[in-house]
Amino acid sequence: MVGRTRFGGAERFLGGLAVGLAVGLTVSLAGWVGVGHAFHARFERVVVGHTEQQVFAALGPPDHVAERFRLGQRGGFEAEYEAARVSGATRFLVWRRGIDVSFVVGLDPGGRVVVKAVGGT
Repeated sequence: MVGRTRFGGAERFLGGLAVGLAVGLTVSLAGWVGVGHAFHARFERVVVGHTEQQVFAALGPPDHVAERFRLGQRGGFEAEYEAARVSGATRFLVWRRGIDVSFVVGLDPGGRVVVKAVGGT
């Protein structure tokens, strides 16, 4: 077999793994650019004072409702955590997009937006 290379099981596995990772990354980025970008644009139109119904109309139902503010990580988002802490929000609506990006809207006891933030790792 001169001039031909035979790949063993390990080489085929690593080659398949590399292709799988490349496809997965491409799909993830395409999802963020497509769905994530459109969602982010709608999120930007939500403002302090909007009602919960207005938020649902703009963003759809949240993926999660929480009593505590939380983004994908705290480091680098200290200002957002402080804004949430002093906002008077009692409920936080959370939408997750991409690998670890959270869009959060904080509501006061009357159901009005008092804080919002987006962040992740």
